[in-house]
Amino acid sequence: PVERYINGDYRGSYNFTEKVGFAGNSIDLDDETDAVLIELDSYYDETYKFHSNPYHLPVNIKEPDFSEGKTQLTLDDIKGDFNRVMQVLKDGGEIAELVDLDYLARFLLVNELIENYELMHPKSTYLYKERVKGGSKYIFGPVWDFDWAYGYELNRKYCVGEEQADYYTRVNMESNAFMHDLRYVSPQLDRTYYKVWTRFMRQGIDELTDFCNDYYVYARPSLEHNKQKWSDNTNYANSALNAASWLRKRAEYVYSHLTPYELTDEEINGETGIAAI
Repeated sequence: PVERYINGDYRGSYNFTEKVGFAGNSIDLDDETDAVLIELDSYYDETYKFHSNPYHLPVNIKEPDFSEGKTQLTLDDIKGDFNRVMQVLKDGGEIAELVDLDYLARFLLVNELIENYELMHPKSTYLYKERVKGGSKYIFGPVWDFDWAYGYELNRKYCVGEEQADYYTRVNMESNAFMHDLRYVSPQLDRTYYKVWTRFMRQGIDELTDFCNDYYVYARPSLEHNKQKWSDNTNYANSALNAASWLRKRAEYVYSHLTPYELTDEEINGETGIAAI
């Protein structure tokens, strides 16, 4: 949270966040000349863009900016490469050689946990590839834009109800088929997804729910200043408690409906902490 002033006039408490892009504090790459950052977003408002074949996804090219002359790629290079992945997915093929399944599992975990239905439009769905011509894999992320999540999409309230909603069937939007295939076509992803969820339930859920109160304590002075400015009557202490309870119930519901696999201790323990998710 930041305290915002305009010409010395206090204007309230705002959230300050990073911008998604090729940069040291976002997507940090050694070489960007063969790299692409894509946003699937129905606003379809970037200079360089196309609709995928199949799925007809609105593909916005965030990086590179072809006008800067710093890339070896063309729009056709990116379009052809992305459509190849979409065709394999549509045909029911294994995407493990084209998409990093561990990153995809973590990406899906975050969005399914908080019921971020913007992916179903799609909106604010980022993925990137470090070497388009060099044969690296697509990485889904960074995660972004959660204002219509935590149950808000369906009841206009945060962390109230919808804890037991099935993420892939609860809403009917333009990209449901794509998201369903992305989640369920790959048997390898299904196992990876269970592994990542198991690790999260054993090592991350407590850390996450504790963070709800920790963040409230940290942000409380800013929230109180904002309340004085704008007569905000929200009880943020209760909001923190509700969020922690909602997240735990939601996590338990999702995990209980996954296909279980026998996992080794090494698979489960792997990287530790919520930062690994």
